[in-house]
Amino acid sequence: MKFTLKRILVITLCIAMAMSALAGCSKKADITTDNVNKDNANQGKTNTNPIDSGTILPGVENDLTMVVKGEVDNSKTLTTLIDVDASPAFNGNPYDTAGINWSLYPFVYDYLAYYTPFPERTFKTSLLESYEFKDKVLTMKLLPNLKWSDGSTLDATDLLTQFYCGVGRSTMWSYADSIEKVDNLTIRITFCTESQLILNVSLYQPIMTPDEIYGGFAEKYKDIAENYRTFNEDTKKYTFNDEGMTKLTAVNEEFLSYKPAPNEAIFSGQYIINKFNSSEILFTVNENYRKTPLITNIRGLRPGDSQSFSTAILAGEYTVENGGLNVDMSAQIDKKYANTMRKIYVPEMSSIGYTINVNNYPLNIPEVRKAISCATDRKALISIAEPGSFMGDTKNSPLLPSLQGTYTHSAFMDTLTDYGFDTAKAEELLSGIGWTKQNGKWLDDKGESPVISIATINSWPSFMMTAEAMSTMLTDFGFNIEFKPMEFGVWNDFTKSDEKMISCVFLAGADSYAHPWETYNGLFTSVRAGWPKVEPGHDIIMNAPTTGKEYNVTEMLNQLFNSNDVEKTKEITEEFMVLANDLSAYIPVIEKAAPFRIYDPKLSMADAELNTVQKSYYYYGNINTILTKMIKDDLLYFVK
Repeated sequence: MKFTLKRILVITLCIAMAMSALAGCSKKADITTDNVNKDNANQGKTNTNPIDSGTILPGVENDLTMVVKGEVDNSKTLTTLIDVDASPAFNGNPYDTAGINWSLYPFVYDYLAYYTPFPERTFKTSLLESYEFKDKVLTMKLLPNLKWSDGSTLDATDLLTQFYCGVGRSTMWSYADSIEKVDNLTIRITFCTESQLILNVSLYQPIMTPDEIYGGFAEKYKDIAENYRTFNEDTKKYTFNDEGMTKLTAVNEEFLSYKPAPNEAIFSGQYIINKFNSSEILFTVNENYRKTPLITNIRGLRPGDSQSFSTAILAGEYTVENGGLNVDMSAQIDKKYANTMRKIYVPEMSSIGYTINVNNYPLNIPEVRKAISCATDRKALISIAEPGSFMGDTKNSPLLPSLQGTYTHSAFMDTLTDYGFDTAKAEELLSGIGWTKQNGKWLDDKGESPVISIATINSWPSFMMTAEAMSTMLTDFGFNIEFKPMEFGVWNDFTKSDEKMISCVFLAGADSYAHPWETYNGLFTSVRAGWPKVEPGHDIIMNAPTTGKEYNVTEMLNQLFNSNDVEKTKEITEEFMVLANDLSAYIPVIEKAAPFRIYDPKLSMADAELNTVQKSYYYYGNINTILTKMIKDDLLYFVK
């Protein structure tokens, strides 16, 4: 049986028209099978590397360039996309789930250093004058004369407060022996490892906690870090003992009860929050920041639902955005702004795929999981996903294709079993465990057709469209599928529950470290994955279904984190890939490269080749991190 692209297109158009109807558009762009094939010609290849040079993606053809020459105009407001709580619960505590979050951090908080893996692994200092990591000791020295937005001094004491407030939250405290203040500008952290990933967990973070406000909390976290952690000689890392966990819970509860108004918080970044409401936040220049930016006013606009977001784009509300759009709407946007828009693609190093809960029947059977993978036509799913989507690993390893060349030996991938689209193989797998197909339905060895649910978010195009199509594919193959589209809040709770079966999620990416440790730590420890539960303090043990080989995942993760040897890192990564390939409990479908759309032709930005995936320091990270890095270096500004 072949699930054709034409058939997928029918599903796509049904969903796309429904989502576009929400957007209130009076005219729809013409979408044909030929257009879909053309737009996705570079996106449907098995294990395509999204950051290969020369990869051209759907965009606009005009004579515009990213750099715009002319006199600076700092009277204009830049409007960008933000994603924060829209309820009255929104507050100024950056650790609260309803507080200032990752999409606002770049504007209002400065970072010790910015990280990028492109074109090579780099930490570019911002608040720091210098840093050195040698013999397990990280020494960091701040720039002189730094200030918070209220005019008070930002110094080494504030850094200590920041790091202590990360106790129980940051990976750093699994490896930090001690932390000390050397002088007013310098701190020193001693670690139990020489892993280069220490730089990622220590340097690339926003400074958010002035000691004057958070110092009391920091002292309580310090007490827990110094007196209630235990060093494990086998794993070479720290864990909190039972009393420490109890104390941590109590301090966290008190800490998260602090909820200042967002515009009353104290900031270290280039901007402060001036005004806010349920739909937008207005940022103005932090007068106490060490440098005045060329962009003086920023407006952060919440996307709302699909209707609100699409309507805002079509109404010209955004200066820049990188939100998810279905194929139909993306084509409409490209057509409407063909002469004035610039588009590039930013490597997200993220993975969208499907977790499989191995605790629930029949998904506890490896052959059923592998059959589901083989009955899923990922190439067809890619063709209906958002532009910038590349096929994930069909070996279910699930290391991102863009990282496989760096972290595996030549030809290693050929040693893994391919669970890409192959319905004959899927039938063979099910028949091999006593399942039979009657009247188009697969029955288990008891003659029953067990229900398998697929949960997804109903408002995210790549989630909704691929899940809908996958459900149809698997139903046509003969599985008894229950499709469960949900609002984000419902999905968020459901995919953490024991009831989930198959769930569309972001998982096993490498957006923070661009390293396989991040991939496998996420795969095996995420609450959205469906692994057997592990008691606190116990190691994660997995057994390969085919060989029966036992893997101590906890130990392997520690080895991978601590390894600075290229060959050793590859060996451990490949062991993880062999295990994940045999388990096949996560089906990676998409590796994302996010479209970045610039609507104002008078906005000058760092140079880039249009309609391609970028490999540069400036074009890595979330949209507002990208903007902030350019603002800091006077590369983002309007011209008259």
